[in-house]
Amino acid sequence: MNIIKKTYSKIVNIGIYNDAKKEHKKIRLLNAFCLTWGFSILLFISLDPFFSQNFLNSLKVHLFSFLAIILVFFLQKKQLYTLARVIYILALISVTFIFANFIEPLRLMENFYFVFPLIALVFIDKKWITISIMFICWLLYYVPFTLDTNLYPEKMMNPGLILAVFTGTYVILNYSKVLNKKSEERLLKSKQELELAYLELEERKKSELAHLQLKSLKAQMNPHFMFNAMNSIQSLVLKGDKHEAYNYLTKFASLIRENLNMSEKSFIEFDEELSLLKKYLELEKLRFREDFEYIIIGENSIEDIKIPSMIIQPFIENALKHGLLHKTEGIKKVKIEFSLNTVFKCIITDNGVGIKVSEEINKKNHNKEVSFSTKAIKERLALLKTYYNSDIGFEYENITEGTKVILKIPYSKE
Repeated sequence: MNIIKKTYSKIVNIGIYNDAKKEHKKIRLLNAFCLTWGFSILLFISLDPFFSQNFLNSLKVHLFSFLAIILVFFLQKKQLYTLARVIYILALISVTFIFANFIEPLRLMENFYFVFPLIALVFIDKKWITISIMFICWLLYYVPFTLDTNLYPEKMMNPGLILAVFTGTYVILNYSKVLNKKSEERLLKSKQELELAYLELEERKKSELAHLQLKSLKAQMNPHFMFNAMNSIQSLVLKGDKHEAYNYLTKFASLIRENLNMSEKSFIEFDEELSLLKKYLELEKLRFREDFEYIIIGENSIEDIKIPSMIIQPFIENALKHGLLHKTEGIKKVKIEFSLNTVFKCIITDNGVGIKVSEEINKKNHNKEVSFSTKAIKERLALLKTYYNSDIGFEYENITEGTKVILKIPYSKE
């Protein structure tokens, strides 16, 4: 049973190619018609010895039909679809003509001529071809009886009436075909519009989800920064440095106030973010005293843009915590460079111990904790990359001393 299904499927799909998707329905239908015609011929061959008046001539016509079917399959495979359909219909007309006039006269087989123009309408879109087939069928239906009036009673074959029947049948089916085509086009257009609306809805949902996730991560990062700053103040208090602790606490309060004012904003002005970064670096300078220096380059070349808040500060924090904190000799330095092109770029370079040494120190101290800020930033930048579909992210660059990280951040102009 499976072999029969596979064979049938293989035959019906002859001529099916991806570049002819619009024709697939007609291709399969014509193949199915040819297959049915082939089985019908086998049935007629088995019955002709008992019912046919001229078995040998009938066998010749059946052989012609088989050759026509093979030719149609060949033309379908070669993607000559219109020619294959015309050959199929002309073969049907020819076989009917031979049987109706020479092999089996008086069997009313000429009535099949009414069907062939209708089949042509189903398969062929070119009007001149279908009208030509209708006219040929009308001629073959009427003309033979004018040459041999003994076939049917006199005056039975009225040419005007027969032509009217042919034309009327053709017009009715053609009108029905036009209506069906318009209905299919409207249905296809509605389907395409529905699919487009669905895709837009899916994109909107993704964007809204990404936006909510970004807000959630940002909300988590604010208390994380506060916790780190409070640790620094606590350290000064424990050392007994009340004056510095007071200065640190004053600057910290100012920083927190600004941060809270911008907590609900997805994007903030570059100047606002820069102000927050400077306050943070001043706090860290109070912590490290004269052992820490920082420099900011390119800030004056950046004007009138907005960027996501709290992206840059965690990387500066990592530079201090993992690179500079372990540095025992010389001044601890951080350089921050800004530039603007297709994306907003921030390069943070420190002269600390470097990533590999920092990892070794963490292993030695059994410090397996993954920095929350680093993890959160990775997630946030990944979401921003998906959300804006642009070159966004960060990468570390090998340098001889310390660590260099290159940040690519989305921006919008005011």
